[in-house]
Amino acid sequence: MRIDKLHLTNFRRFKEHSMKLAPQFNLIVGDNTSGKTAILDALSIAASAVVAGRRPEISSSRSIKDSDVRQQSFLHVRTVTWEPQFPCIVSCNGEINGEQGGWEFARDSEGKMNSRGAQWAKDKINAVRKHVMEGGSDPLPLVCYYGTERLWRQTNIKSTRDYMTKSRLIGYKQCLNPASDETLILEWFRDQEFASLQRKVEIPLLEACRRAISTCIRNCKHVYFDAVQKQMVMIVEDTALPLTFFSDGYRNMLSMVADIAIRCVTLNPQLGSEAALETSGVVLIDELDLHLHPKWQREVIPDLMSAFPRIQFIATTHSPFVIQSLPPTPEVQLVNLDDQLNQSIENKSIEDIAEEIQGVEIPQQSRRFLDMMEKAQEYFSMLQDDSIATASDKDAVRDELEKTMMPYSDNPAYQALLRMHEIAVESLLDSDKMSLSDSIFQKLMDGDISDDFNKRDQDDEEEEGGTELTGGTP
Repeated sequence: MRIDKLHLTNFRRFKEHSMKLAPQFNLIVGDNTSGKTAILDALSIAASAVVAGRRPEISSSRSIKDSDVRQQSFLHVRTVTWEPQFPCIVSCNGEINGEQGGWEFARDSEGKMNSRGAQWAKDKINAVRKHVMEGGSDPLPLVCYYGTERLWRQTNIKSTRDYMTKSRLIGYKQCLNPASDETLILEWFRDQEFASLQRKVEIPLLEACRRAISTCIRNCKHVYFDAVQKQMVMIVEDTALPLTFFSDGYRNMLSMVADIAIRCVTLNPQLGSEAALETSGVVLIDELDLHLHPKWQREVIPDLMSAFPRIQFIATTHSPFVIQSLPPTPEVQLVNLDDQLNQSIENKSIEDIAEEIQGVEIPQQSRRFLDMMEKAQEYFSMLQDDSIATASDKDAVRDELEKTMMPYSDNPAYQALLRMHEIAVESLLDSDKMSLSDSIFQKLMDGDISDDFNKRDQDDEEEEGGTELTGGTP
């Protein structure tokens, strides 16, 4: 299964929106409120055509909700009203079981759900399901959605016995629920480990899951269910620790990768140890970088592509490290909701990506540094104001200067240089003020404040034996 194109009408913030999707990895970026999660939710609605069915215990359908319908504001005198806009439509084109087709779901003003072409998608997957229920070995596509709440919000699945004893279709159970379930993973590993011990053979499906986890957690040497501690244990480098001892980053990645792998081997046990490598499908991940260290963020996309090479991933992120890690291949693309031109990121630095792709102003400098430069410019402008003539005017300006400098009182070099400039301005003619301000402001921007200040400080100490005053670079 693969989704090649998505079109939205009156869905969430989108009046009309279309996007093409790459076959292996799609990374969606954009500012907050740009609609990244809305696109994933729309894709989950589109994917529900594959996983919806008559069996409620495994069905995982997702319909268009009231909150999905776009709201339009209208001004009436001094009152603003919000009206839902219809029809609300999610349509897509893609491939199911080797055949191309399109399908859509729509909701009208009466609240009725309509579908067009969705029966084609359902018929394609139902044909496979029929063969599966007759004992056939037809491959089933994977569909999964992992939301931002996947670590702290757990699903209400009480037991994983279904995964051990019932239909292959159990692999679709709760698959579009954006929450997660560590209990499911723990019980699955426990039952597989016990089955391996009882039969005294290696279970290929269990080894497929372990291999996927080791691929995505590079320093993981082994993961297993510990019968004594009754929990998952992971050996990282040379240390074995229970899963509960690990950071949120490790738990998040292990839970997600293990869940994908377990569903792969459940849907396609006929593939044995190659189930994770050979299963196709669509996986949606919101905030791929969730809880991950920057070093890990640079590895997560290549690792997922290596562990599940036939899966189409569609993920969102705010991390420039994740963006930078996208491999420059036709099977992968960056979708920037803030810029429809979607610039190339090949060979770009983190600073270039933050500035050009994500719109961060001068990412090489901290926000505090930029604020200091802005306040310094205000400071110089007030000193050069020719309208300041009387003593009371000067006192008022001095009070303003004190307020301006107060937030940065912890930086003595910055404070001292501004004081030096204030004294110097008072001793110069008006015609020289501008050149002095320009010179010192340029030094501020070049980061030379502390160099000048420390040099002057050392000279004073040599001549007068004064006490050294040190200052940090802003």
